[in-house]
Amino acid sequence: MLFPIIVIGSYTYYKTAHSAEQEMRNSLAVTLTQYGTQVDYRVNDIIRSSDAIFEDQVLSRNLSGYYLGGERHRIMTEYILPKMESAILLPNTKVMISLYLDRPTIGEIYYEEREEDLRNGSRLYGIMYSSRIKDEEWYKKLNLTYDEQLWEQVGVDKQYNNISLLRNVIDYEIFQKIGLLKITVKMRDIFEDFDLSSLGEGTKLVVVDHNQQYLFSSNMSETEYDPSILQSSEQYLQMTEEIDSVPFQLIALVPKKSLKEGSLQVRNITILICFISLLVAVLISFVISKFFTLRFSKLVYSLQAFTEGDFNKRIYYSGHDEFRQISEAFNEMASTIQTQIDEIYISKLETKEAELQILHAQINPHFLYNTFSSISRMSKLGEVDKLNDMILKLAKFYRLTLNKGEMIIPISKEIEIIKAYLDIQNLKYGDRIVVTYEIDESLLQQETVKFILQPFVENVLEHAWYDDQIHIRLAICRKADLIVLVIEDDGLGMAEHTIQGIIGTSESAIGYGIRNVDQRIKLHYGTDYGVQIVSVVGEGTVIKLMIPYAH
Repeated sequence: MLFPIIVIGSYTYYKTAHSAEQEMRNSLAVTLTQYGTQVDYRVNDIIRSSDAIFEDQVLSRNLSGYYLGGERHRIMTEYILPKMESAILLPNTKVMISLYLDRPTIGEIYYEEREEDLRNGSRLYGIMYSSRIKDEEWYKKLNLTYDEQLWEQVGVDKQYNNISLLRNVIDYEIFQKIGLLKITVKMRDIFEDFDLSSLGEGTKLVVVDHNQQYLFSSNMSETEYDPSILQSSEQYLQMTEEIDSVPFQLIALVPKKSLKEGSLQVRNITILICFISLLVAVLISFVISKFFTLRFSKLVYSLQAFTEGDFNKRIYYSGHDEFRQISEAFNEMASTIQTQIDEIYISKLETKEAELQILHAQINPHFLYNTFSSISRMSKLGEVDKLNDMILKLAKFYRLTLNKGEMIIPISKEIEIIKAYLDIQNLKYGDRIVVTYEIDESLLQQETVKFILQPFVENVLEHAWYDDQIHIRLAICRKADLIVLVIEDDGLGMAEHTIQGIIGTSESAIGYGIRNVDQRIKLHYGTDYGVQIVSVVGEGTVIKLMIPYAH
């Protein structure tokens, strides 16, 4: 049933698409010819402006002769300048005319190349000496014959999407070149004003030179143009139109998908018939094989649950056929895998908890050693009151840090720990530590790994201090799904190689306490979290600890 419908539908669809493509080709050829005629008209309009200068023998004689001051002024005002003024007003398009003379027979009249004029076009003219452009690469390569005309992008033309008509200026008495005429015009003034909507959505029109180099397009930038697109016959219907008056080509690229719009109805009918036939075939197959289909569906459902991690799903079949054997094998496999996963999961949890305990245990002795050193110094100096206060604050600090052995605590308790630590240090340093807290109180009940702020504050006091006071800012904020704990100081700062040594993993790495905190965060939350260090030597350091936000 399906085979003859597909064959007939495919043949009809092919013939419809082929007919639509041929019709589009004919329409495109006519449209391109009309557009080419419009371009020719505009180009010839500009060429007539150049002819007004090139063919004027009186102007040629005036440009090639030598004159004294009074005579030169008369010739300039009575003939040359009116002629140039007439030439720029002659074409319908805005043009900028530059006349370069090989010999300084008359004075220069030049215009300022303003950004606005180059970008938007303007009617300007100037008479200058060729010495101004003698070092330009395009001028060195120029080799025009007597009456040759050359359209080319020279100077800044490409930058501002302009193009220039170049031709020699001739002394007709001796038939020798006396200068160069350059008429500059905007590319859009020649090639724009073309309606592509009639050719289908996505149609591109490109103007290229004889080397297939991009010149202009009203709906495609130079960066989007790729010469290989011209060989993409499967993607685009391509038509080319030569322009008689300039050595350029107009290339229209019509997406072939737009050609198929006319055959959509045939395609839809074909698909509908095929779908109805397929539905009937499926219905018949379902009725015939219902018994087996139900059993396979039950097996597939159990396998899907298995792949999603539900190992408690079991298959039950009665009878003694192959489905019974498959169900028994499946059930036995699921039970075995579930048991192994449970054993491995519990083992990994125990290992992870042990690693966290070890890392935490490595921090407390380090701090305790430093504090006892301070207590020892106070004792030797006889500072009994200060010594007593230090011991009481140390007791409070350890009461908070022990926390019944818990490794995960609320952020509020971590703040209490760091405040107790700073109280101890301020006794040691005589209240020369200035601390600022910027804490989002909505985050205080979020959980964190215990004892992650103290090593960084300790590092500031040990290595960053260089003045009578040091300022420390402790901030806690939320960024998307992250909680960021910030420790910022205005101390010495660190060089980049020092930062790499602190957070590195090599044997020569430094910063044991900081690296310890980073490992603990990564061990508990994953490698996407941890410690970031930003520092500028002489300005200070910013430490950021990233942990996940629990919704």
